[in-house]
Amino acid sequence: MNKRTYIPERFRRVLELHIVKNLMTNITGSVPLLLGIHGASGDGKTYQCEQILTEIGVKAFLISGGQLESPDSGKPAQFVRDTYLKASDCIEKGKSRAAVVLINDIDTGLGNWGNLVQYTVNTQTVFGELMHLVDYPKLVEGIPTRRIPIIITGNDFTKLYEPLVRAGRMRAFEWKPTLEEKAKIVEGIFSEISPQECLALVKEFQSQPVAFFSHLRASLIDEDLWKLIQTAGGTRQAIEMIGDPYNARQPVLHPTIRFEQIVQAGRDIFKSGQLINHLRSS
Repeated sequence: MNKRTYIPERFRRVLELHIVKNLMTNITGSVPLLLGIHGASGDGKTYQCEQILTEIGVKAFLISGGQLESPDSGKPAQFVRDTYLKASDCIEKGKSRAAVVLINDIDTGLGNWGNLVQYTVNTQTVFGELMHLVDYPKLVEGIPTRRIPIIITGNDFTKLYEPLVRAGRMRAFEWKPTLEEKAKIVEGIFSEISPQECLALVKEFQSQPVAFFSHLRASLIDEDLWKLIQTAGGTRQAIEMIGDPYNARQPVLHPTIRFEQIVQAGRDIFKSGQLINHLRSS
């Protein structure tokens, strides 16, 4: 059985302080409505946010970066506004004590990547909507609302509209897990091996994000699963067995997991990735 998901204290501290400070009304000074968590892809920014919010009982209203673009002018901005109002309404109706709007991978939908992407009217209107919410969090469409903290995640906030992410409007937090933090996270993924072996595993693949180790874990059942497919009579038969909507029979696999086996599987995945990059460059 896997251990409880480990979330580093400094990540938890930033997120939880942001929410609590936005609920308080007697703080001297300006509390930013917006928390921006940025860093390399695959290190668990959004996942950790969702885990913490669930733990502390805060309702998350999710928006993905892809929902911030549309062929209909103004629709994404309206979607952001409606989501904020839904979060406020959730509190007003007593469905939750607190709520946040969580926008994942915001720079994929709103980032200014130069000639690589078209800067659209929707990009401008979404930025305008976010600016309004940040500056007037208790008044939306002329209607008094609850103050709803907004959390955004992304890889590169330098691609965003600068006035939105300036100090005072947004608290920025760069998430770059240390070797020790990453090892503690990996302990939850590979509970079968010791903490010392988890640290050694992270050092072996220290250039890889946390998502790599989760993918590595899933790859360890490949050999046993392939044997099961052959035993079932082939892939078609295995799919019929597993995918039956009324009588699905999910296989229970218990692969033997040893440190050496994990390292070898990781090297195989890493070599495969290098091969793909080599083919692309050539």
